[in-house]
Amino acid sequence: MNPKELKNRLDTRKSGNDDFYLLDVRNPNEQEICTIEGTDLLIPVSELPARIGELDSWKSSGKEIIVYCRSGARSANACGFLKSTGFSKVFNLEGGILLYSDEVDPSLAKY
Repeated sequence: MNPKELKNRLDTRKSGNDDFYLLDVRNPNEQEICTIEGTDLLIPVSELPARIGELDSWKSSGKEIIVYCRSGARSANACGFLKSTGFSKVFNLEGGILLYSDEVDPSLAKY
């Protein structure tokens, strides 16, 4: 999923017409710098295997999960892991929060 698609989905979700989960897999110190408005949960990718149970309700809901990190690499790995554990509707934010900042929200700090 590209940043403009995510922005459109977030706008649609605000009006109640789209429902998905937005998962940040960066580290807490990165989230303190900036975050995409509408993020539902932060689970660092290194902690994802141990914390997968926190997403059980997400799996059973059947909703899409959009995963992001700084540049898209960690979130791509997280997507692969989630798919391997039975999540089917998982999408990676291409370019991560850096590209989102470039294309959608330049107020987000780059680091």
